Amino acid sequence: MLPSIFSQKPLFARMTIGFLVVALILMLLDSKNPQWFSPLRSASHASMQPIYQIAVGPSYAMTYAEGQLYTKEALRRENIRLQTELLQARAKLQVQDHLIAQNARLHGILTTTLSNTHHLQLAQVIGTDSNPLKQVVILNKGKNHGVQIGQTVIDENGILGQIINTYQDTSRLLLITDEQQSVAVVVARTGQRAMVSGVGMPDSLSLDYIFKTADVKVGDELISSGLGERIPAGYKVGTVSDIDTTHTDNFADIKVKPSADFLRSNYVLILQPKESSVAQAKHQPS
Repeated sequence: MLPSIFSQKPLFARMTIGFLVVALILMLLDSKNPQWFSPLRSASHASMQPIYQIAVGPSYAMTYAEGQLYTKEALRRENIRLQTELLQARAKLQVQDHLIAQNARLHGILTTTLSNTHHLQLAQVIGTDSNPLKQVVILNKGKNHGVQIGQTVIDENGILGQIINTYQDTSRLLLITDEQQSVAVVVARTGQRAMVSGVGMPDSLSLDYIFKTADVKVGDELISSGLGERIPAGYKVGTVSDIDTTHTDNFADIKVKPSADFLRSNYVLILQPKESSVAQAKHQPS
């Protein structure tokens, strides 16, 4: 009766039942004598290894891709962080370089050799005049610090100009580069007297009324002569930078490079006469 019922089932069902029966028999025998099936078990495990590796392949690929993406993102973030730190370091170095340069200029100013007739008053440039056509800057020293109209202002390299207005705590300095400013000078090499005038530019002056035949050369140093007693004698004004004798008149067109740094002079010196010198000048016979 059972064989007839079994033969009536589909082939797939019969094969499944057959495999189950065989599996049960093998399991029963394996539980009784495990050593019998040990070689078969090892061989079956070895034959399944490629299938296991193929099965975990997508997982490995996903993990590798995620790792690569994470590594690139981490590198990008690390690169951004390093660039930011580099920019910050460069910014700090710029500040340090500025401070070093500023300290060097201050040292140069404070060690400037002055005559026995003047005090040294250190001042800071705090602004420029509202009129763009005027070569005027604002200083942070005024009447409360003994600053007076007409006093000469220099930096560590040469003459900057003269005080034209004073207030309680500030003053206005007219630079010698202004078109209305002139300085009496002497050519250091020859002793020839002349006048240097401003041309409205912070990096250029003009040596006026010099004949084409005069002994003036490029590189000649011009020193304040003290003529007219407006500006003390002995301070550098500039250096002859160009001589043009092609004009039709008798005078040469001579350009002068200023000794003072009109663009970067943050700290300056105001020359203030000493009381003893002023008193001696008043008591000298005329």
